[in-house]
Amino acid sequence: MSDVSLLVNTVDAGYRGSVWIGLHNGTEYRWVWSMGSLSQYSNWNQGEPNGDGGCVRSFNGSWYDESCSTVLPVVCFNDSTGFIITETAMTWRDAQSYCRQHHTDLASISSAEQQNLISNNESSLWIGLFLDSWEWSERWNLSFRNWAEGQPSQSSGSGDCIGMSTTDSGKWAQYSCDLKHPFICHGGEFFHVNRIK
Repeated sequence: MSDVSLLVNTVDAGYRGSVWIGLHNGTEYRWVWSMGSLSQYSNWNQGEPNGDGGCVRSFNGSWYDESCSTVLPVVCFNDSTGFIITETAMTWRDAQSYCRQHHTDLASISSAEQQNLISNNESSLWIGLFLDSWEWSERWNLSFRNWAEGQPSQSSGSGDCIGMSTTDSGKWAQYSCDLKHPFICHGGEFFHVNRIK
């Protein structure tokens, strides 16, 4: 059972609504991999990242930051077959969804050898690196996200704390941190639900 399903089933004992989880908007942005893997390897082109966008494309063996809404071909990763280049162009978020549905995730590149495997392509390709300011309250550096459609919102006043919906398959949405919701505490292997009255 996935962690999200476990949370939803734990909370779903008679409760319908949102519950707080430990994700909040942090004070600094950092580059993280879509797959959640950690790597010290980077291959930025000279002068990059330059603020052009919050997602990363690979071109001629180097990385460039790019607007996530740019439409490009994709490099997916599959645990059994390795890197898979998909020539169909799509936005970074659509590429992430496609790779997660059909393979494992967007490609995470952790070495020069892996970079060389995809460098012989003549066009830019989306890879799994993206700029993120969301952080877990325990300061974990995990990039798993389960956003609801249209989340996270970029509009001001949409909130810096995250609630999980028990009625939308555990999808996440932004709320003001001052709102009162039930919440989930992490207690080792067990999850506990506290209700605020």
